[in-house]
Amino acid sequence: MTSNLSFLKSRKGFDIPIPYFIAIFTLCIFPFMLSVLRLDIDLLGYHIISFENNTIHRNMNVGKAFNTAWILFSVATGLFTCILTLIDFKVKKDIAAPIIGLVLLCTAMIDLLHLIVAADLIQLAINDTDALYITWFASRILQVTFLIVGTGLILVVKTKTIRKIEQKVKLLQSLTLIFAIITVTVIYFLLTVKTLPDLLKTSNSFLIHPTELIIIGLFFLWGSVIMPNVIKTYPSIFSQLLVLSMIPAIFAAVHMSISTFPFDANYNVAQFLRLITYFIPLTGISLNYSRSISKQHHTNLKLDREIQEKKKIQQNLESRQNLLKYAESMANMGSWEMQTTTDKMIWSDALYHVLNLNPQQTQPTLEAILHLFQDDDKNNFKQALQNCIKTQGSFQLEYQITDHHTSKQRFLQIKGQYIQTENKIIGTCLDVTKLKEATFKLEQNEAILKEAESISHNGSFEWNQGSSSIFWSDELYRIHGLDPQNIKLDFGFYKTLIHPEDLKRCESTVEKAFNLKRNFVIEYRIIKPDKEVRFLYGTAKIIIDKKTEAIKVLGTIQDITELKNTTILLEKTESIYKTIAKNVPDSAVMMFDKDYKLILLDGPIVKDLNFKTQPQTGIFLPDLYHDELASKIKKSLDKAFAGLEVSFEKEENNRFYKIDYVPVRNVAGEIFSVMVVKHDISEIKAAQKDLESKVDELNRSNQDLEQFAYVASHDLQEPLRKIRAFGDRLQNKYAQEISEEGLDYIKRMQSASERMQTLIDDLLTYSRVTRGDEGFVEVDLHEQIQMTLENLEFAIEKKGATIDMMVNHTVKAIPGQIRQLFQNLFSNAIKFSRENIAPVIEVKSEIISGSLLHIPGVYPNKDYCVIKIKDNGIGFDPQYGDKIFALFQRLHTRNEYEGTGIGLAVCKKIVEKHDGFIQADSKPGEGTLFTIILPYKAS
Repeated sequence: MTSNLSFLKSRKGFDIPIPYFIAIFTLCIFPFMLSVLRLDIDLLGYHIISFENNTIHRNMNVGKAFNTAWILFSVATGLFTCILTLIDFKVKKDIAAPIIGLVLLCTAMIDLLHLIVAADLIQLAINDTDALYITWFASRILQVTFLIVGTGLILVVKTKTIRKIEQKVKLLQSLTLIFAIITVTVIYFLLTVKTLPDLLKTSNSFLIHPTELIIIGLFFLWGSVIMPNVIKTYPSIFSQLLVLSMIPAIFAAVHMSISTFPFDANYNVAQFLRLITYFIPLTGISLNYSRSISKQHHTNLKLDREIQEKKKIQQNLESRQNLLKYAESMANMGSWEMQTTTDKMIWSDALYHVLNLNPQQTQPTLEAILHLFQDDDKNNFKQALQNCIKTQGSFQLEYQITDHHTSKQRFLQIKGQYIQTENKIIGTCLDVTKLKEATFKLEQNEAILKEAESISHNGSFEWNQGSSSIFWSDELYRIHGLDPQNIKLDFGFYKTLIHPEDLKRCESTVEKAFNLKRNFVIEYRIIKPDKEVRFLYGTAKIIIDKKTEAIKVLGTIQDITELKNTTILLEKTESIYKTIAKNVPDSAVMMFDKDYKLILLDGPIVKDLNFKTQPQTGIFLPDLYHDELASKIKKSLDKAFAGLEVSFEKEENNRFYKIDYVPVRNVAGEIFSVMVVKHDISEIKAAQKDLESKVDELNRSNQDLEQFAYVASHDLQEPLRKIRAFGDRLQNKYAQEISEEGLDYIKRMQSASERMQTLIDDLLTYSRVTRGDEGFVEVDLHEQIQMTLENLEFAIEKKGATIDMMVNHTVKAIPGQIRQLFQNLFSNAIKFSRENIAPVIEVKSEIISGSLLHIPGVYPNKDYCVIKIKDNGIGFDPQYGDKIFALFQRLHTRNEYEGTGIGLAVCKKIVEKHDGFIQADSKPGEGTLFTIILPYKAS
């Protein structure tokens, strides 16, 4: 039913109490239904209520008695209601209730006149029937008129907002006077009226009193138009019930309109319903007063609770203030406030501590704070305060200050909030120095972690239960060749990266690990977007909750491609080492790492070596050899690990071994192990000993030959001198006596003896190069060449030769032999010159690394002094480039060019004695280039 009566509620506050509406409506509709159905009610043999249309009522006295009772109750109720409304006004100062009370009081006065007329205490000038109706009608019209005027006045008063009590009292007094005058006027009219208009007289139609329609219309207007606004303006139980009085008033008018004669059933029902119209405002004011008392009681209880709560709040506030002090002290934070009009500041005790200032010596001012700031930050902080005031907002800034007591730099985080109601800024000041330092260290650690991940090619990941997405570190994206901005990473996508041959194994491993709730490791391959295949090694830890359910997976993935390739290469290398070790005759190969652990052992003679225990890979040096021998081997290993190659020979058990300690380096040049090669050289040693014996014998033979050549050359000079001497005498003393043919023989003999002398001199020179015991010294090549040119001065002038020399280096050499070398080469250049062309000889020297000289026997890691002597002579065929350095080798006859064929052989012997090399490059008619290569720092 409540839903059917929803029209009684307005969205704007027009609420009607539904239970009261139902009760009043039921009370009104019941007698109306009895009247419509023309039913009677008997009591003790009397027709208490009869709705028959008899011209004369059979029990007039009963009807009059009921009528008297209803009117008396109505007058009493109206009077009592008026009194209660005045009391309510005095308490609540609400003008609405007393206005309604005045209306009911005035109406009750007319009803009292109606009662007097009905009791025949007063006789009016008109007949009794008309007199009863006119007093009824006057009461009704006066009530509805006063209600319209009164409620309208209530709305006007609210609109004009009359709030002072004096104004309200004066208004009530004026209204009381007006209502009283009108009421007295109406009473006077009723007492003096002699005739009534036909409209007010009894009619013979269905509506006995049609004027009741006016009453019905006015009540309906009042209840449906004016009262809703009153209820909205004064939402109280009194105003909500007052509008319900419209219902019995309208029903009363209906019953009166069909009442056939005074005191009949309809007449009494109308009087009864009229009583209800009085009773409803009384109930409303009573409930209003009751609710006010209840509300006051609740207010008192609420005030009491609020007082108790305020006490608790005060205690809590004091506790919180103490807690705030402790919190500020613990957090190293202080608070402040500043009045925006005066710049006056208040600091908390903790703020002095944060700023490291003495409260007794420092005033809480803005300048005291700015004094700690750096120059650039002072203006910045002032501007932040101004913007905060201007925008009525907040700010948060960080500043670096200088502690004047410790001279240390500190960081403060200052926050401010503008409070508009109090026209001030409140804020906090937090010392974030330690947080800054921690943040800086954290950033450093993150940077180090990223760098470490980048260096080690090791990335990290995290996956949470219930999420398909995976978190990756930056390095993990780089490992997989992916851009984190363009990839939505989940399990489905990652499966596309795994090598097809490894996918099932990966899925099986992960699934098994999840089922068993165990950590796992896995090695697999991926295919990057650029189709490159990489080897990865993953390690994962499964995090479980109290219910042993997997909730998170943390792990790392490392790119082991290079390690994998290195391992494969190492396996191949180890296989090669083992193959070499097995196939090197009479040898044993061992390899030790930096922990002196044996990582390789193989070779044909391993079984013949003496070990402390059975040798096997993985065993350490002290366990392999006895202490003394292990100590010696360790020293050799340490030298090899330091980069030195150690080699020596050792005799064991009547066998000779050559032992080499060779550092083994990786691609980066780092030594990671040492190879020990133990070679049985017993047979080589025996062969070497036999060879040394033969070499000694050969050396003795060579010495004898050299001695013989020297003696022979030296001893041949004496007879040769005699031959030349006697030949000169024959030519000088007996030239006239000897025939022309004889003189020719003498000349030929002299020429042969000169050639013989030259040959002997050259042989002696060659012999001296071999046998010379002159020591090596620092030789200036430029100086030696100058001395050589001075010796050849006559030949140079005779031929008109030109010497271009660019030599400025020093080498260790034998000075005499170096001069002999240059003299022979320069002499040849001058001697083998072309006809009618002056010889031009160019001499240059430079230092060149042996690695750039592609000549057999040259050491790549040594430097050499390269001397080039070029001439513009006749040259020779390149096929004789090596032959010309042989002893007694000539490319021309003696008639063409003088010489013995020993000069260049001497040059080669000198260069070889200096551990050097000599070469000749030439073409016929284009000159010859001699290249001499000598150690730059020969010992």
